[in-house]
Amino acid sequence: MSRRGLLLFLTVSVLWGVPYLLISVALEGLGPVSVAAGRVTLGALVLLPVAWRRGLPRLLRERWRALLLLAAVEVAAPLTLIAVGERTVSSGLAGVLIATEPLFILALGLFRGKRRRPPRGAWAGAALGFLGVVVLLGVAGTGTGAVLVWAAAACYAVGAVLMHRLFPDVPPLTVAAGMLVPAAGPLLAVAAVTEPAPQLTARVLLAVIGLGTACTAGGFTAFFALIGAEGPARAAFITYVAPVVAVTAGVLLLSEPVTARTVVGTVLVLAGAALAARRPSAAPLPDAPDVPALSDKRPGKEQDAGRRLVEGSRDAAEADVQPL
Repeated sequence: MSRRGLLLFLTVSVLWGVPYLLISVALEGLGPVSVAAGRVTLGALVLLPVAWRRGLPRLLRERWRALLLLAAVEVAAPLTLIAVGERTVSSGLAGVLIATEPLFILALGLFRGKRRRPPRGAWAGAALGFLGVVVLLGVAGTGTGAVLVWAAAACYAVGAVLMHRLFPDVPPLTVAAGMLVPAAGPLLAVAAVTEPAPQLTARVLLAVIGLGTACTAGGFTAFFALIGAEGPARAAFITYVAPVVAVTAGVLLLSEPVTARTVVGTVLVLAGAALAARRPSAAPLPDAPDVPALSDKRPGKEQDAGRRLVEGSRDAAEADVQPL
């Protein structure tokens, strides 16, 4: 990995590992829907100028139904579920439960009848990951909250598949903004109607700003830059590093307890996710469709970089990497 790639990898690991800590802080003064609405709105505002120049108006006009579906499954539902779940689940445990997304991807592939059979290790990974979740669900104080966070991981898996199938020809950053924009309004409306007035403090406000600008908008930007620099295969390892960052941040900054059961469950989940996400080396993925619509038409190296990002969108979805 190049020096630039390593820097991007470390950056994304932090940006996608600390959101769970920031959510815990934001919940001190906001309801869960308000937390989700705040980060989505800020993330959309940051990404909007760049995405607007990369075909977002046309995307919103021509594929608004698909974007609404993606906004619901990939943004509104999981972010709300995570925030609700973290009222009883530690931030570190939430980050680990989200890492079970590859297990759901594997299950969806079987349900859709994929012609390529999963490698044998995937079955072992599914068993290990499920065992890890069972162990973690038994951690004191988790209860329903852990189930809700786990449901968010399932939403992310469905969203990854939808993004791969519906938007293989669109620059990933444009899709990211395209799904954040339609999710922001409904989340703000639901928060205003169903939750009490926010109790804003400097600590809460900084947490929400960090969630929206750094973790959501910055995380997307850095991740797709990492795909462009090092390829989707190496970028996929974020799935296994970010939960470690989440657990470490929770322990160091929020003094969250770590029990033997938490450690065992975390190891089982990460090992299972890694095995479930493996692909047979002899079955390379097909080339991304060469569709110029909504893609940046730039000559030379810039055009090649744009094509790599489009391919990265496809492979990132299949590699089960989820930034949000």
